[in-house]
Amino acid sequence: MSFHLSRRRFVLSALKGIAVWRLSVAPSAFGREADPAAYEAVLRSLTADRKLEETALLALDVPDSAENGAIVPVTLESRLEGTTALHLLVVRNPRPLAASFEFRNGAVPLVSFRIKMNESSPVVALVEAGGRIYGCRKQVKVTIGGCG
Repeated sequence: MSFHLSRRRFVLSALKGIAVWRLSVAPSAFGREADPAAYEAVLRSLTADRKLEETALLALDVPDSAENGAIVPVTLESRLEGTTALHLLVVRNPRPLAASFEFRNGAVPLVSFRIKMNESSPVVALVEAGGRIYGCRKQVKVTIGGCG
């Protein structure tokens, strides 16, 4: 298969990535408590004013209770056709965007990784597929925080 990415699409993707990264790692966020406005800003940036829809075709596997917030295992899987991106947000983290993955050329949208969580918080998974955005949420209880 041939990979073709237009210059315009590349630039737009790069700018979107920089904007999301900048919102999620603002210097004022380091060493601070969670800011609900930061979560809302990152969520708005990722959804781009699209309506967030629920689906059973997005699987978020994260423990109900994490003993150590420094190493919380996460698995995300989308069974939606045309999945182009998966994102994970931790609502009460100083930097809410925990992970973001893009998929091209029929790549399987399945990822496993570990995140840091500052405190007990809802974890929100988002999937971009077919020009729409879907999400699901799960509460995770953290015994020992891992972000500070």
